[in-house]
Amino acid sequence: MEFLGYVIKIGNCYFKQKVNYDYVICRLFKEAMKITTIDYAKKIAEETGRVVKHLYVSDKKLDEYKE
Repeated sequence: MEFLGYVIKIGNCYFKQKVNYDYVICRLFKEAMKITTIDYAKKIAEETGRVVKHLYVSDKKLDEYKE
């Protein structure tokens, strides 16, 4: 397993990006921002009231994601 980064889960959606002071979310995991630093991930999670999910992949594939 390879550690890829962090994603912010918001209900059934994911954090995609922050534009100015607005948060953009997406429904597809593949579109979610893969955050590489835990400090930034925690900051976004705290601002949105959500949780940080650690992202691991097997064989470097992002095709399937299961919690």
